[in-house]
Amino acid sequence: MDLEKKKGIDQGQQIEFLKKIRFFEDFDQHELKQFLAVSRWLKVPAKSHIIKENSMEKVFYILVRGSVAVIKTKKNGKQTKLTSLNAGDCFGEMAMVSENKRTAGVVTLEESFILRVDPEIINNASVFLQLKFYRRFCEILVSRLIVANKRLAGTSIHGKEEVRQPDEKKPNKIKAVKEPEPTPAAQEKPEAEEVRQKLRVDDLPPMPKRKKIGRQKMRHRILERARHDLPVNPAVSALLSPFLSGSCENTRQFSELISLDPVISAKVLQTANSSFYRRSTVVLSVPHAMVTVGIKQIQELLAQETIKILKNDLFGGFTQLAKSFWCHSVTVGRVAELLRDIIRVKILEDVYLAGLLHDFGMLILDQLEPNFYPQLLRDDFKVNLSEAESEFVGVDHGQAGQWLGEKMGLPKPYLDVMKFHHQPEKIRDNIILTALVHLADLFTKERGCCFGDNCPEINLETSFAWILLQDQHVPFRDVNIRDFIDQVHAELDRDWQGLSYVP
Repeated sequence: MDLEKKKGIDQGQQIEFLKKIRFFEDFDQHELKQFLAVSRWLKVPAKSHIIKENSMEKVFYILVRGSVAVIKTKKNGKQTKLTSLNAGDCFGEMAMVSENKRTAGVVTLEESFILRVDPEIINNASVFLQLKFYRRFCEILVSRLIVANKRLAGTSIHGKEEVRQPDEKKPNKIKAVKEPEPTPAAQEKPEAEEVRQKLRVDDLPPMPKRKKIGRQKMRHRILERARHDLPVNPAVSALLSPFLSGSCENTRQFSELISLDPVISAKVLQTANSSFYRRSTVVLSVPHAMVTVGIKQIQELLAQETIKILKNDLFGGFTQLAKSFWCHSVTVGRVAELLRDIIRVKILEDVYLAGLLHDFGMLILDQLEPNFYPQLLRDDFKVNLSEAESEFVGVDHGQAGQWLGEKMGLPKPYLDVMKFHHQPEKIRDNIILTALVHLADLFTKERGCCFGDNCPEINLETSFAWILLQDQHVPFRDVNIRDFIDQVHAELDRDWQGLSYVP
């Protein structure tokens, strides 16, 4: 085909072209410049073949100006026009997701300006450019799939359109269930609960005395003497109840509910990695654990665990502390997953689960010194939490979580995250996983979702975790950290309510 590189149009004019087409509506000036740097700007004469049928070229095209026709060759050798595309449309996208030959050809109807996109070049661009490109790419595929489904729905198996009578109604198999209106009592309940909590805050237990306990003695207390019947979130326990008897048809929902509580998830992992079930590979996720152990055995295990719902003595009986603990744990897991997807880094471990379990040690420390964590409700208790734990309990929650997880036989990657999520500069193994959870913890706290009422001041830009990510993940080295932080916050703004929701 006769493709000619466009000359005489400077980059500024090219950017103005791109701003006017739908594909690039969410791209800013800097991103458009980046995109032009990793794509080819082509001027194609009329009646030129851009794509030939049955070719194996793995390239994607964006039509900037002009029009093209999609053609198909019949068995008799004649070509049929399937459709025409105009400025802003894309073509050749299936070559980016499959190794199949081109099923149709594309020819220009007039002189056209086209961007040629090589996926291999795109994959070496900045992570944010990749994210925006592939998101837009997926939107196009989904919209075309919807159109195809609609056409299919309106066509009989013989290829003829179904004709409905004007008074014929489509069967409504699924009825929308309207949420019941909250009763006045239900509306007043949170406010009344808040008043009760305020009254209890004024009656906080006394500050515990400073402790000087040897490291080995503290480890012995956690491993040998502390109770391990840790409490679970009562709301999650209630949601799990219907899944704990009979046959479980929706295993995916069952798995998602298990993953909403740190203790339940840890118990499931502990069982799957025990000597009774252990296989050649370590079980790193709840779905894998369910396959390894079996649904029936998981049901029996959780029937015992979910009995251990919120106890009156958890965090001194202050339920808002318990709720903030569960909310922070789940949200950090979700934000860590989001960071992994934005950065486009591949790791074997379950990033969400690592975030969910990062503060696991707090539950065991609360047993050893029940008067400590309620102090977080004091307005003047603005200290470094890990240092205060070491001073008033004997060890910080990171080390406590690592010891407890070791006792339970949890996978090492999650133990490393528990121990080093506040000290990423000390991590030696599972570096990327720990860095992601550390940053997710900071992002979550910066947005006010933290354990207790007083969130610490956060300086995200100075975190050592950025250095770790740039050292371990080559495509991340050219990223401007300040811009990255701003764009992550923009992503969090879009769905913060969903990310931070916990039953």
